Amino acid sequence: MSILRRFDPPAYLTDLDHVPGGRQQWDEFVSLCFKSSIDVQKAILSSDEKKPGTVQFFDPKQYDAKTTLVEQPIVWNAFPKTLILKFGRDRALQEADSLWPLSPYDAYHKPYDSLLPAQRLMLANTKVWFRPLDEYCEWFVERDPATGRIARVTFTSEPPEYWTAIFGGSVNIDDGVSYRFSGNPEYAAHLYRELTGKPVEVDDLRLKVPFGGLQVGDYNPNNKWNTTHGIVHLNCPPNSIGAEIRLGADATILRQRRDGTPVTSPDELICCSRYGGANRNSDPTIGATVNALARLKAMVTLVNPVGLYMDDINLTGWEPPDGIAPAECIRIVRGEPGRIERLVVEVPRETGRTLSDLMIGGVPLRWGGQIAECITVKLVGGATDLATVPNDRIECVGQACVLRSDTRLLRAIDVGTNIPPGLMPAFSEPHSHDGRGAGPAVVASLNYSRRAHGGI
Repeated sequence: MSILRRFDPPAYLTDLDHVPGGRQQWDEFVSLCFKSSIDVQKAILSSDEKKPGTVQFFDPKQYDAKTTLVEQPIVWNAFPKTLILKFGRDRALQEADSLWPLSPYDAYHKPYDSLLPAQRLMLANTKVWFRPLDEYCEWFVERDPATGRIARVTFTSEPPEYWTAIFGGSVNIDDGVSYRFSGNPEYAAHLYRELTGKPVEVDDLRLKVPFGGLQVGDYNPNNKWNTTHGIVHLNCPPNSIGAEIRLGADATILRQRRDGTPVTSPDELICCSRYGGANRNSDPTIGATVNALARLKAMVTLVNPVGLYMDDINLTGWEPPDGIAPAECIRIVRGEPGRIERLVVEVPRETGRTLSDLMIGGVPLRWGGQIAECITVKLVGGATDLATVPNDRIECVGQACVLRSDTRLLRAIDVGTNIPPGLMPAFSEPHSHDGRGAGPAVVASLNYSRRAHGGI
């Protein structure tokens, strides 16, 4: 008998009860994401015709487990490590509260920099925006237009696919694989109005031109009420439930260096396997944890309801004004403790104070990212049937490099290709062609990352 009968919406939210067939469609969509990801792993593991491996990632609706499923929460910090590594903390806080134009987005090769003249011109002409917050938690800062003081910061971890399911439209799952939701546009607009307090109309949420494989009339996840005028769900390109499922599947493949030794460290493993974003807090942590379960010869999955969640907000060191308790400034709007999807932070309005009067760690609040540094994000993996899947390790498909001029950011390239000018190997075999270990510059880079995040 399978572990699960039906995939539930994230955090067991009930919005899809207002969409005809909504819960069934969500279940079908998540099932298709699992199937697509499992098919990719089958192709990888069947490449050795003499000894094909067993896919260790499973759909809990399809798998008959012999032992109890053991849950494994995977937790990381909400503030983007990528911004810290690229800009340093002070500027990272400023960039994190900003919108970036979607057109130059390339998480690995063309990081956007608003100070470059050519990209400032792009900034002036752009029509499609995203938040550069790639840790599956995004936020929107509301300021008093007269004083610039922070009135409210709203955080979300709701996946964009869930809101397409509510409104209606297509979601691309993989090359040639998509799913179409029927939706309820009127109810979606009602929810938008309820969450933002703004006069949202159905037409505001519709896509006006074809974009990214979506059709005119489909739900537009980059609409103004989810970018320039507010926030309802995640919209940074990597932040999706489909990406979460694919990452979980990819990370079950066991990897080894060319000398036969296993690859297990988070940063080396993510570059070796070519999954996710190597410079994030989330993806290396997720990948390494899932891979550790796979190395126990277990079958691995993601626990229902599949989603990304804010796990907790640490109020240690918070000093609101006038003796206000820190907990009075926190309100869970959607989800529940340990599975938070929408969180609002504001000083009680009747006090006449604002968040700009708040001190965190003795420092006045100037940016929403200072609050994000106190938030942890999580997903929950699951393992069963330990010591039953004796898969062999497979050699790396990627090699990790860093810029010679700036060793803070990892860049993965295909194994066997020449390392481009300006880059150098970051790790030992198979990432470097000469077999030497990581040099002092890379060690310094890793230490920089630890200092920037207080050891996270």
